[in-house]
Amino acid sequence: MDIEREVVIGNQAMARGLVEAGLEIAAAYPGTPSSEILPGVVYFKNREGLKIHTEWSSNELCAFEVAFGAAAYGGARAACFMKQVGLNVAFPALLKAREKALEGGLVIVSCDDPGPQSSQTEQDTRLLAALYGIPVFDPASPEEAADVAYHALNWSFKNKVPVIIRSTHRVSHARQSIDLYKPGARNVTLREGVCAGQGRELGIVASGMSYSLVSDVIEELGAADDVSLYKVLRVYPPSEDLSEFVESMEKVLVVEETDMVIESLIGMRHKVMGRADGTVPSSGEITYDIVRDMLSRILQGRDKVKPFIPDRSIEAALSDIAVTPRPPKLCPGCPHRAAFFAMQHIWPDAIFPGDIGCYTLGISQGSVDTCLDMGAGVTLAEGFYDAFYQDGKLVPILASVGDSTFLHACLAPLYDAVRNRKRFILVVMDNSTTAMTGMQPTPQTGVTIDGVATRGVAIENIAAGLGVKYLKIVDPYDVPLTIKTLRDAFQYLQGDDMLPAVVITRRECLLLSKGKEQNAAYPVRLVEGCIGCKSCFGTLDCPAISFDAGAKKIRIDDSICTNCGICYYACPVQPEGKNLKQYKEPGRAKQK
Repeated sequence: MDIEREVVIGNQAMARGLVEAGLEIAAAYPGTPSSEILPGVVYFKNREGLKIHTEWSSNELCAFEVAFGAAAYGGARAACFMKQVGLNVAFPALLKAREKALEGGLVIVSCDDPGPQSSQTEQDTRLLAALYGIPVFDPASPEEAADVAYHALNWSFKNKVPVIIRSTHRVSHARQSIDLYKPGARNVTLREGVCAGQGRELGIVASGMSYSLVSDVIEELGAADDVSLYKVLRVYPPSEDLSEFVESMEKVLVVEETDMVIESLIGMRHKVMGRADGTVPSSGEITYDIVRDMLSRILQGRDKVKPFIPDRSIEAALSDIAVTPRPPKLCPGCPHRAAFFAMQHIWPDAIFPGDIGCYTLGISQGSVDTCLDMGAGVTLAEGFYDAFYQDGKLVPILASVGDSTFLHACLAPLYDAVRNRKRFILVVMDNSTTAMTGMQPTPQTGVTIDGVATRGVAIENIAAGLGVKYLKIVDPYDVPLTIKTLRDAFQYLQGDDMLPAVVITRRECLLLSKGKEQNAAYPVRLVEGCIGCKSCFGTLDCPAISFDAGAKKIRIDDSICTNCGICYYACPVQPEGKNLKQYKEPGRAKQK
């Protein structure tokens, strides 16, 4: 049989394994690090000429229930994909669904984000699965992820129970050459158990990417004769061989991320080292350096183990180089930056409930105060309003949310705000895409994962249908109009309607509009009249603007500047900036 090989990332490998296992239904909501799985399914189904239904769902609960309905009652082989915090959204249905016998097969892929790198919090999907008795696998590489996905869907179909695959960003986004089989022909050899040594005084138990790191470090230190390494692939239910391995060792080190899942399942605290006793860091990603330093300390003094002497040459070479820290920023020309500037310009001391997405970065412009979960920008605004209004105060509250998040989680909260007559301004930042997770289409576009144009939904129609009376749409690049609209919205809140006001700032994401003709303002020549006040530098936080300490002027990086012209409004010297002073309200002490 001819077998092709292809270099893919872990998410694509899981997609391939599922397709080869006979996948029929796949649904997902994009969220890093899981976003590439569904596009991978589409790629491979088209490549093999298969009939597989694929869809981006409005949120993770919808994605799960679509897949569960197909598997539980339709007899199909189905899967859904999400990130770890997205599993929280699907959790109510998952909790009940785990008790149901399936007619078909169901795989839930939940991609964890140790660190976290692109999430508001880290959490361990394996822990949730173990607590509620759901089988969960933890692959250690893209190649293994493909095998696990193939095995998991077949195993679920045979045993009629849901199965979870937990990947992490290091597996999901690592690249590896894998075998591509024809559907149904994959030769799966899942390897779990003792992978190095046996019966020695020190045993190491590891899973997922932690296993791959431990295996590499053992080889680097020449410690293969001094330790026994046990690889856990199916975390729950644990294998009986794992208990036997632990009992045969004098001491056992458990290396896993991010919670004490395997360690808790093992028990035997008298001989187990790990997170509980502080040997392994209590949170965060397990990196190569952490594993190397940890094993070097534990194995120190053994004859065959190479002493670890860190190579500090790179650090020494970089020690004299001044590297300016570059925290995450909105892209140059991002329409969200203009909207945030307008919000903060009028009421610098307002309350700014934020949400999850690119626009969370508005915190650097002083226009985002909170980040809890998707939809909380609206509900927190309701709570802030109640807290102040019961004391007879109506303060400016400007909540911000993106278009995808609005459709994901804000419909019920906005209706709740209308029904209970809450008075705040909701700014829906509509850039026509799900930008942070990879430019996936939103329900508003009406474009499916297969690229088919269907009927979309309009945010303004939904808001009006929920009872919103003050509803305006502006181009955020038109800063004076945006500011005037926001001021009018707050004036409306002081009237008799007592309903939230909604302002939609609509301009396409620049990454989405690459190659299209842009109606940008005009070339930026801000340096010519610069007085060194740093107003534009501080209030916009634009990557294209830096400050030249020697010249005592700002500097524009023409290689990334998009000529959006927003910086002119932030400059007190330019006519545009001078004209905006009339809209600025005096600052007040922000009440926390």
